Amino acid sequence: MRFKLKYSAFIVLLLIAMGCQQQNNHAGELNKGASLPEHLHFNQLGLKVITSMISKKEATMSTLYGNELALKYTKSKGDSTFAGMVFALVTWKQQDDERWFGAKIPGQFQSVEMVTTKANGNAVQTTYKIDKGEKLNIGSLAEKERIKYILAQKASVMP
Repeated sequence: MRFKLKYSAFIVLLLIAMGCQQQNNHAGELNKGASLPEHLHFNQLGLKVITSMISKKEATMSTLYGNELALKYTKSKGDSTFAGMVFALVTWKQQDDERWFGAKIPGQFQSVEMVTTKANGNAVQTTYKIDKGEKLNIGSLAEKERIKYILAQKASVMP
């Protein structure tokens, strides 16, 4: 009887001690700095991830998204572009992950570079547009070089 009482008291004290632990207020919290500006309506484009990249020199991380035609193009790597392709290269500053030592996560949004193609008679016309974040420090690469860079990306191998 006395053993059961001590055992029960120990369990009650243990449960009280566990209940007094400080909760992790960051778990499940949205990374608002990495959120894309709402005026882009990015979620409505229905783009899929093509590949991702990290620049240690610039301390940035980027993800290249595209529609089905863009994904097909990056997998085939043919010489000619298709009309109707949509690419979006989203870049963020990196920041340390508070919950995982040594890990980096997207920080402040930097830019979205859009490359689109459309039919123009018998040719395919390619257009480039960039939407810059507040603290963007992008190099002075010409528009044609950025288009060439984005179109040169290969799709990551995905299951």
